[in-house]
Order: sequence, then structure tokens, then C-alpha cells
Amino acid sequence: MADFRNHYEEIRAAGADLVAISVDTPEASEALRRQEGLPFALLCDTQKQVVKAWGIYNAGEKGGIAKPAAFIIGRDLVARFVSLDSVAARVPAPEIVRILQSLETAAPARRRVYIPTFAQFVKGLGNLFKMHRRSRRAG
Repeated sequence: MADFRNHYEEIRAAGADLVAISVDTPEASEALRRQEGLPFALLCDTQKQVVKAWGIYNAGEKGGIAKPAAFIIGRDLVARFVSLDSVAARVPAPEIVRILQSLETAAPARRRVYIPTFAQFVKGLGNLFKMHRRSRRAG
């Protein structure tokens, strides 16, 4: 989200606005928004209805989270661009700005490879082991 924070004014200058959807509580979302200095709203989908309907629900991570994704929705409420991303490859904010600036003739989006830090890698391994233990207990 920091990438979008850093390019928020460019997104606005391209005639668009930005919101993020989180499955966290309003309190947790607001704390994150303040901590990261995000100038855009974090909408809360605590019942996970929107993320499921839009096909961006990841049930296997932390009890269910939203997958990284970007949607450009026109004034007519038609999706003009959709990027269902992975943790390792995401469409960077400057690419979204480029697409917004040239929606009529947009070329396919270029993804940026995301390489997690060592701490993020260790945290991911911890989540993997926790999920494995839970599934073994349930099974």
C-alpha cells in the first residue's frame, strides 16, 4: 500500500480515486491507515462478502484475507482493468497511473517481482507451520 500512497497524487491527477478493501475491523484498518500515512480510505469487509464475490479471497492465509488485486472501475461502473496479483508479483502503482492515463489504448500491465525480506519470509514460514498444525489437528 505504500507504493499507492507514494503515487496517490498521480492517480488523482489521472482522474481517478483510490480505496483499499480489508477484511480487518474498522479499528485495525484505521490504525494501519494512520501508521502508514495512507491518504485514501480503507473499506472494511469484515464479513468477507466483497472479497469472496470479487474472487480475491484467500482462505488459507491468516484465517482468510484479501489477495492483492487492483481494479479500475469506470464511471459507468464497468471494470476497465483487473489485476489479480500474487504476493510475489504485483502491478506497481506507476503502472496503474500509466494505464489510467491511456485507458483507451492500454497495453498489458507490467508486473514487478516482489522479493520478501528475511523477516517476511520467516513470518510466512511460521504461518505455514501454524496452518499445517491446525489441519493435522482437524484431520
